[in-house]
Amino acid sequence: MTSSVQLFAFLSFFLSLHIIDIAQSYVIDGTSSSSVASRFHNAQCKLFVTIDKTPPPPVVSTDGTTNNAYDDNFISVACASKLGLPLDIQFTSSACTDLQMNDEALLQGNNAILSLQPLNEPKFVTLSGQQSVKVTPGAYACQLSDPQTNQYFFRFFLDFPEGATRNDVTLPAERVYFMSSCWIKEENMIQNARKWKEEFLTNLGLLNREIEELESDGNVGVVARARRIPQYIELLKQRKKLIMQIGMLEERFPLERPLATGPNGTLLLKDGVVAVKREFGGKTRYHWIGTFSFKDFLDGGDDEMMKEKEEATKKLMP
Repeated sequence: MTSSVQLFAFLSFFLSLHIIDIAQSYVIDGTSSSSVASRFHNAQCKLFVTIDKTPPPPVVSTDGTTNNAYDDNFISVACASKLGLPLDIQFTSSACTDLQMNDEALLQGNNAILSLQPLNEPKFVTLSGQQSVKVTPGAYACQLSDPQTNQYFFRFFLDFPEGATRNDVTLPAERVYFMSSCWIKEENMIQNARKWKEEFLTNLGLLNREIEELESDGNVGVVARARRIPQYIELLKQRKKLIMQIGMLEERFPLERPLATGPNGTLLLKDGVVAVKREFGGKTRYHWIGTFSFKDFLDGGDDEMMKEKEEATKKLMP
C-alpha cells in the first residue's frame, strides 16, 4: 500500500468516526495478534521501573460510576521521592500454563498468552542499606488495538509478593501491570504519519497566508470584498479540516514520543505505564502508580523466525 493510499484510508476512517480519547489506548479491547508476540520470543530486556505515586486502597465503590482506562475516582498522589528499580526480564516462547494468569482481563482476547520470566531481583538503597525486591514470573501478550494505524497493545505483568518501600514511596505487594504499545517497523506507519504531519503543516502555513492576505487587503472595494466572502469561508473550512487532521495524527501516533527498537523488527514506546488493578463499582480498573522504560533488548533469536528469515534471504540471492 502506498503512502498516499494509506493516508486516504486513515483520514476516511477518522472522518467517519468520533475522535477517540488518547487515554482509551489502554481500554481492554482489540483483536488477537500472536504473530506479533512471536517476534518477542526468547528476547531478554532491561527495564528501569520508576514508582512515584501512591497506589489506591483496594476498595470497591457502589456509586455505579462507568469504567475508564484509568481510575478517575482515585486521586493520584505524587510522592516526594521515587523508587527506581532496574529489572531484567525474558519474554519466553512458552505458553503460560497458569490458569489464574490466563484469566487476567488485561490479556484476554489473545490467541497466545506467553510466560514472562524475571531474570534478577532488583535492588535499591535506603538508609538501612541495600534492599532486594522479590519478583516472580508473569505473562505477556500482544493485541491489535487499531487496524488503521497498525498499533498493537504490548502488555505484561509480574508478581511482587513482598513489595518494596523507600521513604514515602510504596510498591504494593501484589501483581503489577506494564502497559505499552508497539508497531512493526517495516510497515512504516509512524514514519509515514510524520511525513503526513509535515505535509499538513506546510499546507496549513499556505492557507494561513492566504487568509491573512484576504483579511488585510484594504485596497479592495466593497463589491470585490463581497465576492471574496465565499473564497474566505472556504479557506476557513480547509484550515479547520487541516487542524483536525493534524490533531488526529498526533492523537493516534507517537510523533513526539521517543521510541525503542525491539526484537525482530518491532518498535515500542520507550516509556510505558506501571499500574495496579482495582475493582471499582463492579468494574476492573488499572491505576497508574509509575512508569517504566525499555533500556535494552537482547534478541533471544526465535529459532523458527530466524529460519524463515534465512530461507527468504536465500530465495532472493542469485
